[in-house]
Amino acid sequence: MADFKHIRGVIFDMDGLMLDTERLFRRAYQQAAMEVGVDFPDELYAAMIGHRADSSQRIMREGLGADAPCEEIIEGARRHYYALLEKGGVPIRPGLLDTLDYLDEISLPRAVATSTHEGLSRSKLTATGLIKRLPVIVSGDQVPNGKPAPDIYLRAAELLGLAPEDCLVLEDSPTGLEGAYRAGMMPVLIPDLQTPTALMREQAAFIFPSLREFAAAFRQGREAQVTA
Repeated sequence: MADFKHIRGVIFDMDGLMLDTERLFRRAYQQAAMEVGVDFPDELYAAMIGHRADSSQRIMREGLGADAPCEEIIEGARRHYYALLEKGGVPIRPGLLDTLDYLDEISLPRAVATSTHEGLSRSKLTATGLIKRLPVIVSGDQVPNGKPAPDIYLRAAELLGLAPEDCLVLEDSPTGLEGAYRAGMMPVLIPDLQTPTALMREQAAFIFPSLREFAAAFRQGREAQVTA
């Protein structure tokens, strides 16, 4: 049985973990690239996941080469992404509400640590109604160094008033997982678009197929602690 008895707070990634938005952004990038005659492979987008905008755009430029019209692709991707969100809303990943409901039940503090810039992250969380349940939000543009540096997680823990070792981090990307690991927290992996690598398996304290399974295991582990 998973041991969660020392956990005093939970820190959530946002895109790909709470929100099922990585597929939308990948689609937006690929559509924008196609419009200018450039191939944008899934593997390139996967390498960008979890990074702050400056880092992800650098990865894109390196992947597409110096001759690619990267600025046009970035602007087109942004336009297509917003259009997709406006058309279909911001989708929530399975098990998120189960997880938040249980954290409410046991009054456990929680925070969001997302590479997305503050304006867009708050807009998405407001659109889903989640912002009312996630009072602490740290965005990528609010810390000196983006993921995989530990800065964003350490800032979230500071705002929660908790020591890093008392925090559990829920992540879907290798970039985020590494940052949580370097922060000295308990990294828990919920894979999305990327199959866990050997390094990810080494850094993750636990891996669950979805937040639904995590919520069940977290509840079981905490309740076993109470009855022990």
